[in-house]
Amino acid sequence: MNALNDFINEVILGAMGIYGGACRKRYLRLSKHAGADSERRLLSYLRRNRNTEFGRKYGFGRITSAEEYSRAVPFTSYPDYADMLERTAMKNEQRLITADRISFFAKTSGTTGVTKRIPVVDRSYKPYLRCASIYIKILRQEMKRRGIKRGRGLNTIETEYSYTPGGIKEGFISAYALSSVKTVTPFINCLPKEIFGYGDDINMKYVKARFALADRGLVYMMSVFMSTLTDLMHYIEENRELLISDIAGGSITAPGIPEELRQKLLKHIRPDKARAEEIRAVLDSPEAGPVIPRLWKNMCLIVAIGTGEFEPFSKKMREYCGGDIRFCYEMYAASEALFASALNAEDENYLLIPDGGFFEFIPVDEEFDEEHGRPLLMNELKVGELYEIVLTSLAGLYRYRIKDVVRVVGYEGEVPLIRFGYRKDQLINVTGVKLTSEHLSTAIRSFEERVGVRILDYSLYPDTSYTPWRITAFMEPENDIPEELRGSLSAIFDEELSKVNAEHGRMLKVGESSPSEVLIVRPDTYRRLRAENAKRKLSGNQVKTVRFIDTKEKLDYFMDAVADRLPQGREHA
Repeated sequence: MNALNDFINEVILGAMGIYGGACRKRYLRLSKHAGADSERRLLSYLRRNRNTEFGRKYGFGRITSAEEYSRAVPFTSYPDYADMLERTAMKNEQRLITADRISFFAKTSGTTGVTKRIPVVDRSYKPYLRCASIYIKILRQEMKRRGIKRGRGLNTIETEYSYTPGGIKEGFISAYALSSVKTVTPFINCLPKEIFGYGDDINMKYVKARFALADRGLVYMMSVFMSTLTDLMHYIEENRELLISDIAGGSITAPGIPEELRQKLLKHIRPDKARAEEIRAVLDSPEAGPVIPRLWKNMCLIVAIGTGEFEPFSKKMREYCGGDIRFCYEMYAASEALFASALNAEDENYLLIPDGGFFEFIPVDEEFDEEHGRPLLMNELKVGELYEIVLTSLAGLYRYRIKDVVRVVGYEGEVPLIRFGYRKDQLINVTGVKLTSEHLSTAIRSFEERVGVRILDYSLYPDTSYTPWRITAFMEPENDIPEELRGSLSAIFDEELSKVNAEHGRMLKVGESSPSEVLIVRPDTYRRLRAENAKRKLSGNQVKTVRFIDTKEKLDYFMDAVADRLPQGREHA
């Protein structure tokens, strides 16, 4: 960066850090009286939307309490809005579900099988901006700790969007987030502004790796999911010669870059043989220590969702980073809303954002009467319990069941601290055994400790064609499994899974289910699957790992990837 850009970078990071600090204090202040405040916000929101088509249908103007709201408005899901959202997308009809103008449609990743258009309004985006500023505050704290005054980062969040027939932008929510601040992005992001509007239909991994490596002074790396960052580091290792050659020669020779974009990008680069040699020296000596702090000496912070089912990717990223680079686990969010955020580095608990919407909670471990029962409010939850979230969003979704289940792990004032548990439509539920992603991630951590090998990724399939039924677990280990343990993998897995799910152990004991089958898949099986899904027009930042196999297509993919088709140490019955 030149002197002017250095100055602008320092000013922007400083201003965003100050704002982020104020936002953090704001959320801590709001947490003291969040219970009463949430009902007040709900009623204000209903008054504002009382003359919309949805508001007139359910009498928003007559509702005077949260309890009346729960009686007047039924639980909803996407089909309840599909027709109105289609009218907005096709004809730009407004004020159907919200009095605010719908300016963007966030397309879901299709995890549940259907790609949806989720409405976004300026009001619903503000919590994202506040939380992003909190992450900059955390970054500034880490920079100060290291004596670093300025520096850009790598933000891998996608920027591609298109337009509906009604003229409304649509894409992934990350595209809306970055497009709203694209005037300042080039001063704090190493990627040129010309990539805005492009997605994974071009060789975006090359572009990200090329510009990140060329910038010696990177201070942060940011993505939605930690897996995107580990995949990028793997790409750098695999394509080192291409990247080093292009940095040395000031060129862009990778395939998959449109010529028009290539010419625009070339204006931002120059030959840098010294930097190329630095990169080669680092990549040629992996035994010298973690790669990232040797490639970027000023790297301070990694920002990405890396808890729960993404924990394996965080472990891999820790190897790349070493011990002095801090992690910020970002937020718990979906296309529908931002639910909760981390407020500190290395904090795995998320604070529910009290002004991110109106939240109700259905207890998971109790029989809930949907016709007469009242969901709980945020200040009524019990620590340690699981709850399904019911969302009233700031963009026109009312009592919307997103099917996410969270665990309450503590409280800040009257606001719960939560961790994502699982999705209700993504679990194994066979003859009384309910296995969630939370059960699975806990069991895998214990399995790794006993086997002494890290499991990079894993998936489960309920094999009901087997009698009695059994679980087939596909695992991709980082290194070879010790020969003396290969015959015990299935038994170890069942033992650890039974510790976190007693019903699994009981059914094994009484013979109502068969011992599990552990199958080892070939290296890069999951990374190739993420790449294939990205090519299907799923954003690279939206491609989640496959935890529970629910289609023949997915099962066939993993069976074809198995390195050893026999279950470890067990013959088929």
